[in-house]
Amino acid sequence: MSYNNAVLTITQSPTPDPFVIAAHNTFYITFTAGDRIEIWASPHLLALERTAHKATIFRPPPDTPYAGGLWAPELHALDGRWHVVFAAEHPARGNKSHRTYVLRGPPASQDPTAAAAAWDFAGPLRGLPAWQWAIDATVFEVPGFGRFAVYSGWPEHNPGLSDLVQQLWIVKMGEAVEAVGRAVCLLRPQESWEWSGDHGILEGPQWLQAPDGGWSGIVYSCAGSWTKDYKMSTLRYLGGDPLDVNSWRRSKQPLLTSKQWGGGGPYGPGHGSFVHVGGETLAIFHAKDGDDGGWEGRKARVQRVMWSLDGPYMGGVTGPMVPTEQAFMMMPAGGIPAQQPQRKPEDQIKSEVKGLFKKIKDTIKNL
Repeated sequence: MSYNNAVLTITQSPTPDPFVIAAHNTFYITFTAGDRIEIWASPHLLALERTAHKATIFRPPPDTPYAGGLWAPELHALDGRWHVVFAAEHPARGNKSHRTYVLRGPPASQDPTAAAAAWDFAGPLRGLPAWQWAIDATVFEVPGFGRFAVYSGWPEHNPGLSDLVQQLWIVKMGEAVEAVGRAVCLLRPQESWEWSGDHGILEGPQWLQAPDGGWSGIVYSCAGSWTKDYKMSTLRYLGGDPLDVNSWRRSKQPLLTSKQWGGGGPYGPGHGSFVHVGGETLAIFHAKDGDDGGWEGRKARVQRVMWSLDGPYMGGVTGPMVPTEQAFMMMPAGGIPAQQPQRKPEDQIKSEVKGLFKKIKDTIKNL
């Protein structure tokens, strides 16, 4: 069996930190626009920008703690209403003032782009440590344990406000705009692929669960987002209290990185989100056409996720870029063998076990 590893560019405009959610037969994308928050809506994921209705839902007032550096907005339906979680800074204080904020929108039964006036600024995400630089927050439900937020934050003991290390933190959520209890450091940069020089960076966390529920965990981005070495890796949830670091296991290798030694783009794949569509899982992430580094030119790309016994699998590196939606739907010349065994459906496993017991029983009977 082969894995269709084609990569399709779905936005020609820069759309760093893309977050996609499907609702109302529509795909909604948010991304880092810097001075505002936009939502694009389209029924066609693979032709998203060309077919999108675009709405600006928020421009912050000047000279406020959240007036600049609006990063990584995410659109979530929480407690019956649309919410956007994002990071922002005070322009006079710069990056060190980045904190997490929330917008409250219309009922989740409505189109979130229909009326910009339906969006209100709800303030900071209450309950996060006031001292802590905090970006890239995502919100998700863990069955049996409730709602949690995971974000990228500076270390607790950081008197010099150094930006060299970013860790993943987790906190229990109450209401959509409030964390409860103490935030816990979930993961520290440790592996070589999580570093760019003296920068150890973990960010862009996303909750991902296999369609059959057999694997769940966090896909996070690591290394410098300004480099071609930006990539995605995984942290598997093993069960138990999500606030216990022993409930999680870091992968032994990245999920997706750039091809090396002149293998071709796209470069620096990271800050991905995931949707399940038509029996497939698709990753939407940003990456650059060139390997020149920097933050300019990061566009939204799509690549398939295959599921194995060990969880999500994307071939380890970005696949070949294809020019059209039709080419993406076909097996490209760059299709690669599935290197890991596929997860078998539960009914198939039960049938095989039943057949095995019958063979054993028949063997014993013939002895």
